[in-house]
Amino acid sequence: MNKMSISRRQFTFLLGAGAAGAFLRPALSFATEPSAKSTSTNVVRLSSNENPYGPSRKALKAMTDAFDLACRYPDEHNNLLIEKLAKINGVNHDQILLGDGSSEILDLCAETFTGSNAGKLVAADPTFEAIINNASINGAEVVKIPLTSSFSHNLPKMAAAAKHGLLYICNPNHPTESITPKNDLRHFIDKTPRETTILVDEAYFHYADSPDYESVIPLVNDHPNLIVARTFSKIYGMAGLRCGYCVAQKETIERIRPHQMWDSVNIMALTAATASLDDVDQVTNGQRLNSEVKTFVTGELDKMGYKQIPSQANFIMIDVKRPVVPLIQELAQRNVHVGRLFPALPDCMRVTIGKQSEMETFLSAFRQVTA
Repeated sequence: MNKMSISRRQFTFLLGAGAAGAFLRPALSFATEPSAKSTSTNVVRLSSNENPYGPSRKALKAMTDAFDLACRYPDEHNNLLIEKLAKINGVNHDQILLGDGSSEILDLCAETFTGSNAGKLVAADPTFEAIINNASINGAEVVKIPLTSSFSHNLPKMAAAAKHGLLYICNPNHPTESITPKNDLRHFIDKTPRETTILVDEAYFHYADSPDYESVIPLVNDHPNLIVARTFSKIYGMAGLRCGYCVAQKETIERIRPHQMWDSVNIMALTAATASLDDVDQVTNGQRLNSEVKTFVTGELDKMGYKQIPSQANFIMIDVKRPVVPLIQELAQRNVHVGRLFPALPDCMRVTIGKQSEMETFLSAFRQVTA
């Protein structure tokens, strides 16, 4: 047994691939589906909207096969993934920019389109805070517009606040797992002046099943001020690998690119992402498992009298009818980690949809801390 074969085996173990047998197991029900492990022993981690079932088996195999490539820069693998994404999204190769997770895309957009020499950032309240932090560090004015009573983006008020700069729309929105209706968003994009850049974050796109939701990627070719961000962290189970991308017109991509570090996406993430796109079951199984377990846990919460915002993502937002911070702390003492406080919704708890067994543990602990 040579050193390389041992290294491969160790690498596969660290990835949680379960060796070759994991690739050969048939699809199972949600109660027994193989899953990614928590980073902490005995902790039920429902705090970061991760996919608990992990990457595609094809992605895991692709990473082990690429182990020998760790000594090489990832140039050609960048191109392979970009070509595949361009074909899937119906755009050209030069309309795709890869990122170290979609978080890097958000950071790059903040650097490019906000700041003292660019413009303000207009975002919802609440929404994903990363780009707000990025813009603030960049010296930009940040304007927060409260969501509507149905938890969609208040597009008229956002439009009124925006002059040049960057409009950020997370759809489905984080942390409210709500959507902004497709007709409203399409009209908004059509009417926004080209001097104002619109960034639509579709990190949770694959989980949205409402007939009132659609991706806006098909609108990119007609709108030079539109950027759409996607990630492999959610439905593809690659949060720890960091791979995302954006779709925009070529000229927009060329404005963003100079702000990016060379080779920011590593070879393992690239090979895993490319293989994931070839696994037709990864998305459909992820959607099914999320839906089954979400239906179970929301049904149990309904029986207990706790309402939630209707979810179009892989997490739920529960109205706990009291300040949420003490409950978050009490759950943590029981090794159940849930989402952080969102000041705009101080009585709401964000909980990732984990495996069936994890949600049963959560419900047991939740009953204890709310008794």
